[in-house]
Parts: sequence; C-alpha cells; structure tokens
Amino acid sequence: MATLTDEQVDFIARAIRAHGIRLEGLQDNLLDHICILVEQGMEQGGNFEELLAKVFRSCYRENLYELEEEALFLASVKGPRLVLSRTRFFWLLIGVFLLPFVLYFQLAFFHCLPTNFDVMPAVFLRWYLVGSVWPLLSLLVIFFTPERFDPLIPRHAKILLGGGSLIRVFRYEACEVSA
Repeated sequence: MATLTDEQVDFIARAIRAHGIRLEGLQDNLLDHICILVEQGMEQGGNFEELLAKVFRSCYRENLYELEEEALFLASVKGPRLVLSRTRFFWLLIGVFLLPFVLYFQLAFFHCLPTNFDVMPAVFLRWYLVGSVWPLLSLLVIFFTPERFDPLIPRHAKILLGGGSLIRVFRYEACEVSA
C-alpha cells in the first residue's frame, strides 16, 4: 500500500489553504479525502504531482472555495430541507405535471367526466391540463439535455428543496480519480 510522506501531506494541506479554504474542519476533511485518493492512484503507479492535480480538478467546477461556500450555506439553512438526486427530482416534477393527464384519462375511461363544459371542476381540470403541457415539455427537455451541452442541472448534481431557498443545485460531482 502506498503512503504519503509527511512533506507530501503538508504540501497538500498548504495547497488546500492556498485555494481559499478557511474552515479548519473542511480543511481536515478535504486533506483526508485528497490523501486517500492520491494514495489510491499511487498504488496504481501514478505520479504524486499529476495525481494531485487531477484530484484537485475533479473536486470543483471553477474554484475549490466553492466547497466552503456550499458548506457555509448548508450550515446557515434553517428549517426542513430535502436533498434529492437529479433523477428523483425530475421524476417528482414530471409526476406532478403528468398527474392531471392521468386523472383526466382515467375519468374519461370510466365515463365520469361531466358533459357540460361550464361545470367548474371540468373547467378547472381542462385549464390545468393546458397549463401543465409547457412545464412538462420543458422538464423533459432539461432532463434529456446531453452532458456535452452543459445542462442546466448536471447528471451528478444534488438538489436541495426547502430551507432558506426554494431550490438550490449543487453542480459538482464527487471527487474521483482514474489513473
């Protein structure tokens, strides 16, 4: 098993601080995580400097301090919140906008739709159907946008519902290194 020297660990710790991470707890967690990934890469015969650069690039989108901003944001959020994967978030929204269509066609199948067009439940249901078409189509387009076109919500994103903001998207993927 490959292990890092004290100098290499100190170098990684200085690099984390140089990238703008000020919270000590986050520095320690990042140091542990990055050291483990670099050691795994070194076991497969990788070079320390190349592996470290690759691991740092995989941990953030633009700058490493984005992780600290997200940690501070999550610490400041009060009240109930729900973190969903991208797929579950879209299935939830698609289900909400698809439900009126399912209800409408079930009522039509069992001949339960009112025949008068001015009955208030029928008017409400029909306008809800019309109003659901555009959001449903928009969600499907956003969901099926290929990764190469930089989608609005990336494939490995997490979505926070509730709390101080209604919706917040965490755009970076988990740190991984492939040697």
